[in-house]
Amino acid sequence: MAGGTWNGRDFYVVLGRTDEGDYRWPIAGEYGLLNAGGGSRYWKPLQNLKPGHRVFAYVGGAGYVGIGRVTGEMIMARDAIVEVAGENLPLLAQPELSSEFKERALSGDLDLAERVVPTNWLVKRPFHEAVWERGMFASQWIACKLRDENTIAAVESAFGIDLSTT
Repeated sequence: MAGGTWNGRDFYVVLGRTDEGDYRWPIAGEYGLLNAGGGSRYWKPLQNLKPGHRVFAYVGGAGYVGIGRVTGEMIMARDAIVEVAGENLPLLAQPELSSEFKERALSGDLDLAERVVPTNWLVKRPFHEAVWERGMFASQWIACKLRDENTIAAVESAFGIDLSTT
């Protein structure tokens, strides 16, 4: 049911656009997080995500690329620790991060600084395998409650799992 009652658990989160060469989903998918920066209009919606919430990650120009469970509160990206090959290391020490991301993460302007939300990806896909069907929910909001039961069911089905109880 589109626009129905919120189930108290699921959120829709935008992680950039493929046509802008965006780096958000590759970072998010690799390091178990959601990320936003460049102004409070982008990162403030992530404050609504709390441990236990499920997130349906969407990339503009591609579709749904992952379903995850939030595992921590939003923090500054410069303070984030990620697991790499069994070790806990600073996110910003990872060599494949773009200079743009690192610069934004280290910005002295707290409004522009990059933030992250720790997330355990239950399922994820690269851009070229994103899930998208006509009628699925999509929005320009960075993060919002996902109320569209048809989208939730279609994405779960396309990923080949039933996450309704996870």
